[in-house]
Amino acid sequence: MRKFQICFVVMCMIFLSWQAVYAKEKLTSQDYYKKGVLLEEHDVYGEAIDMYTKAISLDSELADAYFRRGKLYFASTPSLCVEAENDFSSVISLDPRNADAYYERGLVNYYMLKNEKALSDMKTAARLGSKKAQEWLNPELKSLPEQRSQYIHLTNYLPSKRDPLVHFDFNRYEIKPSFYSLLDELSVVLKSTLPDIKVIIAGYCDNVGSEQYNQGLSELRARAVSTYLRDKHGIGADRLIIRGFGKSGAIASNETEEGRALNRRVEMLGVSGS
Repeated sequence: MRKFQICFVVMCMIFLSWQAVYAKEKLTSQDYYKKGVLLEEHDVYGEAIDMYTKAISLDSELADAYFRRGKLYFASTPSLCVEAENDFSSVISLDPRNADAYYERGLVNYYMLKNEKALSDMKTAARLGSKKAQEWLNPELKSLPEQRSQYIHLTNYLPSKRDPLVHFDFNRYEIKPSFYSLLDELSVVLKSTLPDIKVIIAGYCDNVGSEQYNQGLSELRARAVSTYLRDKHGIGADRLIIRGFGKSGAIASNETEEGRALNRRVEMLGVSGS
């Protein structure tokens, strides 16, 4: 019996000492945030994102962690643009006068071809004092103009004034013949009027199916348009930037077949200076 008591006391002491060590070493949200900053400064981006995520899990109102994670998402892996946009939106929700968050979200929205939202974010950022946003809106203010890419709305250059959109049938990525004339017209413009620009070709899907499947399908749709421009009209592959956004970026409600049909698309946007 006495041996049992001794063993029990020893076990309790071990347990209590373990608890003390654990309590002493338990990290706070600020600890994780600072670790993330340190890792980011040493270009260890994946681990830095993990640290910011842990900081946010402990403090959902830590705006700086959202901001830094959003920038890393977009800078290190542009395909995580939706996650980056969400992080910058979280910052804005916590701090509505954060000019940098509006500016960064504007850049992400431009990347995702959400041009009206991007312009709105840039205007808000500029109004709140962001010099970078002011320079985006007014290129003549820039001391280093080569740092900015110019986005070109191709509709303005197409004789037909058609929107540079290609729609797809459900679960398909083959280009329908009804869109051949649009792509042929665009190719002429890219060769004659705009020979020096690149074209962002962005694929999208409706919300039917998994995230992973739709991501792949959106990329296949973008690639199909790129292949058509390259193989039929000789547009250089180095001028065609392929992006896939899966289910994100809906332009209509996915609650109706008509809306889903509009969301199954490829959008094209010109870009110079990139």
